[in-house]
Amino acid sequence: MLAPMGGGVTPLVSPAVLDLNAHILPAVHTATADMAESLDAARALVAAGVTAAVTPALIGADPAADLARADEARSALGASLEAAGVPLPLLPGAVVPAALLGSLDPAVLARCTVGDGGRWIMVVLPDAGWPLGLPAAMRGLEMAGMGIVIAHPERSTSIQQSPDRLRDLLGRGALVQAAGGSFLGADGPRAERAAFGLVRGGMVTVVASDATDATGHHLALDRALDALERVLRRPRAEVEWMLSTGPERITAGEVVRAPRLMPLPRSPT
Repeated sequence: MLAPMGGGVTPLVSPAVLDLNAHILPAVHTATADMAESLDAARALVAAGVTAAVTPALIGADPAADLARADEARSALGASLEAAGVPLPLLPGAVVPAALLGSLDPAVLARCTVGDGGRWIMVVLPDAGWPLGLPAAMRGLEMAGMGIVIAHPERSTSIQQSPDRLRDLLGRGALVQAAGGSFLGADGPRAERAAFGLVRGGMVTVVASDATDATGHHLALDRALDALERVLRRPRAEVEWMLSTGPERITAGEVVRAPRLMPLPRSPT
């Protein structure tokens, strides 16, 4: 159980894992080309302890079409999961490129919120370069009672080279979602170093599977938790906030005041 902390943080209330960014929609996500691969990925997530998953649309030049395509794939996968007896509820959402955030129609933005919770938008940084218009877009969202979750920033070259860039966005109310595979080297050594650096700096809010290839879903999230537990030197129940209570509050559209999980000092020997 989490120790009481400032800002209204409450104890961990559920050990259930809610995957906030599961790329398992058939023919929508590059990780799952068809229904068979999607079912395999869903089974792997369930085996890793996932009890519900946000399966986002990938927003591009035609956001309405992208959302409709994801809705159709989500419905088809949900039916296949039910028929196969795989207990994995699928929640809606979208991943929005930072460069597009300020140009989306309010009605489209509302459909993009994580879990249809009405508040949080999952935003991805460019692989290289920095989105200079992002702070302005965040101000616009704030006026509408919304905010952003920055997806897998450890994969961005800009963050790998200058991780403190995130501190300004965090100060503006952003949350950060790291990919579980990054802590296991699945996204390469630079992303792995960046992911652990962000954790040590207290900048990671939640962790999701967020796999970009079919094999990534077979990386058990508990292995990522083991790695985080070793680095943070905190009880596992505290670290699990990143995969349970935190994601639950984001999908519910709640204001999220995350515990700042930084490494505890080493015990004297």
